[in-house]
This record gives sequence, C-alpha cells and structure tokens, in this order.
Amino acid sequence: MRRLHPRRRFTAAALLVAASAAAVTVSLPAGATGTGGIVTCDVVTGSQQGPPQLYSCSASTGGAGSIEPYPFFVAGTHTGTIYWSLPSTTKHLTTVIRVKTRVVKKKSTPCGTGATELKVGGNVRSDSGGIVTVGGPVSAVLCQSHGTFELLNNTAMTIG
Repeated sequence: MRRLHPRRRFTAAALLVAASAAAVTVSLPAGATGTGGIVTCDVVTGSQQGPPQLYSCSASTGGAGSIEPYPFFVAGTHTGTIYWSLPSTTKHLTTVIRVKTRVVKKKSTPCGTGATELKVGGNVRSDSGGIVTVGGPVSAVLCQSHGTFELLNNTAMTIG
C-alpha cells in the first residue's frame, strides 16, 4: 500500500476537521452559539425589593435559582445573572441574560382584575456550566399586583 505524501495527509486532515466543524455549526438552533439546552422554570416569584426567585426548573439547574441585580423585571432593558442552586457544586453556576420587559397597556389582561401584565423577552449572553444555549431566547409573561409578581397561570419562563 502506498503512503500519502505529507502535504496530502495535511490536506486530508484539514478537510476532515472543516467538515466536522460545519456539521456542528449546522446542527445548532438559529442564533445559538453554545451547546447547552433549554431550561424551563414553572414558578417565578418576587417583588421589586428583592431578587426574583425561580423554582421547579428543568435540566441541571438544581431546580431553582435567583436573578440579580434587582429590581429586574421592570420596564426597559436589563442584564442580570441567574445564580443556579446546585447543591453538589462548590461554585455557583451562572447564566447571564439580557431581557426587555414591556408593560402591556390594555384594560383586560389574562392576569386578572387589578394586575399588570409584563411581557419579558431577550436572550442568553453567557453560561458558565453549559446548562443553557448561549444566544438562545428568554421569554416569560408575568403578572404584577400590589408590588409582587408571578408567572401567568399555566405558563413557564423559558431560558435558552
């Protein structure tokens, strides 16, 4: 069997690496740059006087987390860090998100009488533990009443 010339071996290896990178790039969701997944949290509660709390979260989050700095879910664009509560690690795994919170101005909202609907949308900026996809979307619908907020009934906050 004849051996490949060193230049041909290098070219063949370079093509193989390029093809592998292209396959990985094609398999990521649109706009995503990381390898994490999607986290959903079924409970989001809090007030503007303290960090929002996330509970019943999926994936490798430890099931809960908190967002700082606060106030976070107020009208406008804000960047915050989610500190996931993984009990088995010595350092906090974190996810940085940037969201725009919009106050829905209509007389009737699914939040009910006297409550204000807050629509939250944005993206994941970074993730220290590979939990969520960097570049992935962030979305939630919150209901605020008497200084406190929670998720709209039967919805979840989606991260990544």
